Amino acid sequence: MAKRIFIIGGGRFGVHLALRLSELGCEVQLGDNRPQRVKELAEDGFHAVEMDATDDDALKESGALDADAVVVAIGDNMQASILASLLLKQGGARTVIGRALDVKHAQVLERLGVDEVVLPSRDVAYQLAEKLRDGASGDRHLLAEDYVLADVRLGPALAGQTLATAQLPRRFGVTAVLFRRPAGDRWEISPAGPALELAAGGVLAVVGRREKVNRFERDCGAT
Repeated sequence: MAKRIFIIGGGRFGVHLALRLSELGCEVQLGDNRPQRVKELAEDGFHAVEMDATDDDALKESGALDADAVVVAIGDNMQASILASLLLKQGGARTVIGRALDVKHAQVLERLGVDEVVLPSRDVAYQLAEKLRDGASGDRHLLAEDYVLADVRLGPALAGQTLATAQLPRRFGVTAVLFRRPAGDRWEISPAGPALELAAGGVLAVVGRREKVNRFERDCGAT
C-alpha cells in the first residue's frame, strides 16, 4: 500500500516535495490556508485542501492526523509552523517532520518533539561546503564524524576492472555502493557487486573516511 503523506504549506518547498513523493509512488495531499493557492494547486493536478493548520478542528477534518507522515512546510510564518507542529504532536500524528526557517526555529521544533527537523538552506550549504572543502568533482554528504558518501567520476585508472579486481577497500580504504554510467539520455544504475565492471566517465558512489575518499578521487577520478 502506498504511503500517505500530508504536506502543510503549498509553497515551493512543499510543491517540490509533493512532486517527488508522487514520482516515488506515494499518495500526497497538500494543505494551505490561501484559497487562491489551493485553487492553483488543484489546477496543477495536486490533491489540495484549504485549511488553517493552527486550528485543531481543521487539522482533524483535513485527515492529516491519519497520514503516515505530516510535513509542516509552512515557509514564512514561524508561529504558525510551531503551533501546527504542536497540535499535530498533541493530536497523535504518527510522524511529524518540520521545515525550519533558521536554527532557533529548528531548536523550538525539536523541543516540541517533532520527529525530524530539516533546515533546507543550511543542509544544502553544508553539502556544498563538503564538496568545496575537498575540491570534489561530485556530491559529498557527511554521514558521521569524518565519514562521507561521495560521488566520484572515474578516470581511466580503473577502466575495465571489476570491483573484485579493483580491491577498493584494501587499496584505498573505501567501499563502493553503486555505479552510474551514461546510456544515451539517461543513466544506467548498477548496485555494487564483485562482478561490476567499472568504466571511465561513470560515477561511482563510495563511502569512507574523508582522507581515504580524497585519495581515491585523486588517484582514480577524472581529471
